[in-house]
Amino acid sequence: MDFKRIQIIFIITFLFLNTFLIVTYIDKNKNYYSSSSNQVIDFSKEMENENIKLPKFSENENKVPYVQAETHTLLEDNVDQLSNHSGVIEEDGSLYSSLLSKPLALSEETELTKEDIELLTEFVLSEQVLFGAEYRYFNYNATNQQITFAQIANNIPIADGTSEIIFHLNNKKEVISYDQTYAGPVTVQGESRTLITDKNAVEILYQNDEIPANATVKKPVLTYSKTLSLQKLSMYAPVWYIQIINSGNTEFKRVDALSGSIIRSNTSDTSKVQESEVSESSN
Repeated sequence: MDFKRIQIIFIITFLFLNTFLIVTYIDKNKNYYSSSSNQVIDFSKEMENENIKLPKFSENENKVPYVQAETHTLLEDNVDQLSNHSGVIEEDGSLYSSLLSKPLALSEETELTKEDIELLTEFVLSEQVLFGAEYRYFNYNATNQQITFAQIANNIPIADGTSEIIFHLNNKKEVISYDQTYAGPVTVQGESRTLITDKNAVEILYQNDEIPANATVKKPVLTYSKTLSLQKLSMYAPVWYIQIINSGNTEFKRVDALSGSIIRSNTSDTSKVQESEVSESSN
């Protein structure tokens, strides 16, 4: 009888002890996760501590749809309409290269001036360029002596090399030739989708060690980039195009504006480039 009573006391004591330990464990973890969730990492502050210069980010929420371009041979079909036609077109019709009969003289300034851009825009809109009204100035690569105009789709530049006019300069800062690619007529596909912000895109690059200390980050530009290429059509998705200057060199980084993934490609450049004058678009 005494043994049974002792056994019951031990069981009750054991249950109380277990209950106490479980409650203590749950409470400890609750406090831990509560404390962790309240710790918001300030990446902007961390970048500032590494002497990384940041642009003024936009506070607008962007909503942008995919766009689609059908496969075509429009450059090849219309090249004979060009005045002073003296160019060649690739066998597949995707690239037209033209040598200017008379070089186009730009200013003697180191950077591209507003007047230079206006002069080139006038040329692009002339009968010497196909579908020129669909292109707009995008950037200037001083080291490679190239000026790029990008096709505008849904008020956003296509900046992946598939639809651009690249002007080539000589040592006198004269335009001597140009290459043109053209995505063709573009149509909006589906609903507009909410994008990550330009600040989010820069933070993603920083978290993945894509922005070194002492670098300067230029204001991200919202662009389109080809994500799907089929026999009859191509799909373009919104991408943040980010210019990072470090020790005189410039790198271009691309971040998917929907998923936040970093786009790795061979289109990155490591040379001095004048900041793009294409304004960020928001729909």
